[in-house]
Amino acid sequence: MQHSETDAASRPVDGTAVPVTPTGRISFERLRERSDELELLVSGLLVFGLFTVPGRLFDAWVANTLHAEGMAEYAVWFGFAIGTGVSYALATAFLVHIAIRGYWIGLIGLKATFPGGVQWTRLTSMGPVSREHLRARTGDIGEAIERADRLASILFAMSILMALTMAGIGVFAIVLIVLSSLVGAVFGMADRIALIAGGALYAAFIAGAVAMAVCEKIIARREAIGRSSEGPRRVLQQLLRIYAVLVPQRLIGPMQLTLQSNLNGRLFLVVYGLVIVGAMVIGGLQVVNSSRFSLLPGYDVVTSEAVDHGMLGAHYESMRDEHDALLRYPMIPSDRIAETHLRLFIPHQPQRDNPLARRLCPELAAGRNTAEGDAASRLAVDCLARLWTVSIDGTQIPLDGFVPMERRDLGMRGLVGYIPLDGRQPGRHNLALVWNAEGESKGKLRRREYRIPFWFTPQIAERVQRD
Repeated sequence: MQHSETDAASRPVDGTAVPVTPTGRISFERLRERSDELELLVSGLLVFGLFTVPGRLFDAWVANTLHAEGMAEYAVWFGFAIGTGVSYALATAFLVHIAIRGYWIGLIGLKATFPGGVQWTRLTSMGPVSREHLRARTGDIGEAIERADRLASILFAMSILMALTMAGIGVFAIVLIVLSSLVGAVFGMADRIALIAGGALYAAFIAGAVAMAVCEKIIARREAIGRSSEGPRRVLQQLLRIYAVLVPQRLIGPMQLTLQSNLNGRLFLVVYGLVIVGAMVIGGLQVVNSSRFSLLPGYDVVTSEAVDHGMLGAHYESMRDEHDALLRYPMIPSDRIAETHLRLFIPHQPQRDNPLARRLCPELAAGRNTAEGDAASRLAVDCLARLWTVSIDGTQIPLDGFVPMERRDLGMRGLVGYIPLDGRQPGRHNLALVWNAEGESKGKLRRREYRIPFWFTPQIAERVQRD
């Protein structure tokens, strides 16, 4: 006896009959019976993987954000913030989903073991009033199973919907940044023009969404009084076609509209928006938490101001670790220097140095060092020397002898110099650096001061040589 391919595909291994739709696909009822297993499988695979993503994103962001400027800097930051926030939000949602499904499985096990459910008459430790109250509140175990199943399915669907939405936002942001960068490259002054173009494109996107809502109101009012609404209707239909290309409604619409129409519509939109905004806030907090010692206000004595005028471990290469990755400060090898020369590395940060260099270094062609050979090295030193002031114990140190340096171990470029310590007394000395000494007290180009105390210990080197 021959069977069609559809019949064979729809027949399970255990031999039970499987309902088949007229189109030959397995029926919804059969799929629904397996959806809980699929949900657990997907959640289990994603939850642990998603918790590892923020760390990898942070490492990639730290490694690349230093080298970016302008639109590239914003793009790198946006990608990190979105990726980190979404990863934490989705991982938490899937973890809660697994917990709810575990609760649901436990209820099913109890239902199978005790088909009668709660035996209220045997709860003799409770009075009749308490029993009636709890019975009304908890309901039957079958109802609890239904509630848990419903909640788990809704949470799983909302998690997938949020992931799709954030992916769409990411794609839209990438397209927006690329278009803005192209406009900036065509008209020159790439970063400024790109920012203006990006803002204009985003404003146009928001204006279009507002225009659609306004058109709907106008159409409803005109039709209510019997007037023609052909003009607004054509405008609305054209906007809908445009946004159908920009927003993947075929992908997001089934989930979003089903949830929105079956749940409290306004509450759903509020929660939906808060989750998206919250995901971005989480990414921003990750950045702040990585650059600050602590977000908790518990240091009333040893304050940040006290430490700034004391010692910061990020200034000493021997003390730096992965937590100092965002603290791109001037550095010396250690807090104790036994050699005759002190090595000082001054990092170059394009986001801050480039705008100031364009103003203070007129010899740069269009703000860029286009020289070749030794001239390129000398121009880099001369330009950065105008940005920095270096002194030891109040005596200014010229930067003429510094040279450009690339340090792959730190992922930075900058200037390095070897300051002679001959004639200085053993003990504490204070190395001070000032960036943009004429700058304001606030803003990205504000005056920045760095204090690096160190102890000159030539006796150690002499003892090692004697030994």
